[in-house]
Amino acid sequence: MGKPRKTAQAKPVSLAARICVFFGIAVFALMAFSVSGAFASSGEGKEAGAEGQSAGVALPGNVFELEKVVTTIVLPRQGMIRQFAAGIWLELSSVEHRALVTRIQPKLLNAFMTDIQRYFYRDTKYRAEKVAKGKRGYHYQAPALLLPPKPKLDEDGKEIHEEPAENDAPKAHFSPFKPTTDPIIVGLQRRFLATCNKVLGPDVVTSVQVRGLFDQWPNER
Repeated sequence: MGKPRKTAQAKPVSLAARICVFFGIAVFALMAFSVSGAFASSGEGKEAGAEGQSAGVALPGNVFELEKVVTTIVLPRQGMIRQFAAGIWLELSSVEHRALVTRIQPKLLNAFMTDIQRYFYRDTKYRAEKVAKGKRGYHYQAPALLLPPKPKLDEDGKEIHEEPAENDAPKAHFSPFKPTTDPIIVGLQRRFLATCNKVLGPDVVTSVQVRGLFDQWPNER
């Protein structure tokens, strides 16, 4: 009687990789709700409204708040998933550019997703392998918004409107953003700005502001 034929067994690593990728795709569908919910509950997004409305001051028209950027990094070999949600605002060189950003926003968001995945891939791999479970998360919240300077008033308490001279350069927009000291965010904002220059064209965006960035690791639940 011949020996029974041995069937090839799938390697555990390959099986784990397939399961991990499948799980990542399934979780991604729910991710926009779970991560964005955590983002909103943290208070980010309320900051601008609370400061602006309480002081009776609106943000400059050249500030454009993008839709939340939600993306995932999957490490099949380690069987790890890391999910991101980011709030990103743009300072435009002109209010007229808002129409352009609105039209190109889907393409810009996709490019930002790729930026996050590439920027944090090595960091994610390091945290998965070297950082203890439950301590891998990275959360960032931007400094509070700055209020614009108070207008100059005359003796009757009326605002003084100074007429610009013929040779004066156009007055720069007031920036409500205090520079961040987080080196990770500084590098990410530079990458986003380079992406804006490629997607929208140079000199359309003067700065990219990450107002909040939060991650979660579903494997640690």
